[in-house]
Amino acid sequence: MTRVSRPILAAWTKKVQHDHYFKEAKKAGYVSRAAYKLLEIQDKHKIIKQGGTVLDLGCSPGAWLQVACQQIGPRERGGTVLGVDIQPVTVPERFCDARVRVMQADARTLPPSLLAEYAPGGFDTVLSDMLQFTSGVNDVELSLELAGTALHIATGYHFDVYGEAYVQQVGFRHTGFLRPGGALVMKVYEGTGVTEFVRDMQRYFTKVVRMRVDASRSMSREFYAVGLGRKPPPKQQQ
Repeated sequence: MTRVSRPILAAWTKKVQHDHYFKEAKKAGYVSRAAYKLLEIQDKHKIIKQGGTVLDLGCSPGAWLQVACQQIGPRERGGTVLGVDIQPVTVPERFCDARVRVMQADARTLPPSLLAEYAPGGFDTVLSDMLQFTSGVNDVELSLELAGTALHIATGYHFDVYGEAYVQQVGFRHTGFLRPGGALVMKVYEGTGVTEFVRDMQRYFTKVVRMRVDASRSMSREFYAVGLGRKPPPKQQQ
C-alpha cells in the first residue's frame, strides 16, 4: 500500500474542503463560499447581533451582505447593513431585504462625513474582507494597508501608511464609527508586521483573537483578526 506524505494529504484535505464549501454555497443560495467564513466567525464569537447595524467593507460579490442580513434577524427587529466596495455591487436577492444597501467607493478615501450620514449613531459591527489583487509580491503589506483602513474607520486608528496626509485628505480626525462594545473583523495575511498590527488592535478592544477558518482556500496565508468589545474612545479625543 502506497503511503501519502502528510503535506500532500493536508493539501488534498483542504482541496476537498474548498470544493465542499463551494458546492454548499451554490446549493444554499450564497453568492460565494466566503459566506461560510463569516458564518464560522459568527458562530464562535457572535459578532453580529439581532437588530444591529453592520458595515461591510469590500463587500463584493455580496456573500457577507447575505449572512449579515440573516444574522440581524427578522425585519421587525430593525437593523441595517451597509456594503462598500470599489467595484459596482448588486445586493443579492437571496437572504437580503430592504435593510441592505450598497455604496461604490474606495474605503481608503471614504470621507467620515459620508459614513456619518448613513449611520449617525455608528455601527455595532465592522467587517472587512478587503484584499488587493494578489501577485505574491507585497501581499502582506497590502493586506495590512487595507486592514489599517478598516481599523481606522472603526476606531480612528492611524496606520503609518496614511498619517497626516490622510487626515488632511478626509478633513478631520475622528474616533471611529464602531460603537463601544462593538466587534471588528478584518482579513490579514500572515507575515512581517502582522504581530505588531494585532498588538495595536489591543488598545481598542477588550479581546483580540486571530482566527483561521475552514472555508479559506488551501495553502492560503489568510486569517481573520477579530476585535471584540470595543473600548470607549478616550474622553480627550471626543
